[in-house]
Amino acid sequence: MLKRLIDKGVLMITKQQLLGEWRLIDAEMTVSGNTSKTFDSTRKMVKLFTESHFSFYSKTEDRPPFSAEVTDEERLQASKTLDVGGGTYKLEENRYTENVVYCSYPNYEGKSITFDLTLEGDTLIQQGDYPLKELGFAEEDGYVREVYKKLS
Repeated sequence: MLKRLIDKGVLMITKQQLLGEWRLIDAEMTVSGNTSKTFDSTRKMVKLFTESHFSFYSKTEDRPPFSAEVTDEERLQASKTLDVGGGTYKLEENRYTENVVYCSYPNYEGKSITFDLTLEGDTLIQQGDYPLKELGFAEEDGYVREVYKKLS
């Protein structure tokens, strides 16, 4: 596989190149041949990489603070304005596999999802089959494409 990728002009991505903070700048999902944007410009999504772990957060810019009593309604509203997750990952010949350990959507915990990565300067493209059916979100799987810009 490595030779085939090199023949196509695809350079291998190293963990060293992934290290740091990446901001989502575009995303789309294709299901049954229909592609729709999943990027929400009202939210900030950041993905972080260490040598062995990844994490992400996605939040609205203006999250309201809790009152002194912290009601269940406030907790519910807060959960709608922040998504988090993370775990370990493996990188082999531009094939990236996330092993999700924790996530604000419990359907993801314990799952492994594999993507192809492409690095073009400070832009990282993560794409691949997405197990919507296994996660309980749809009747069939999709294909996701996410574009990140390196922050640090």
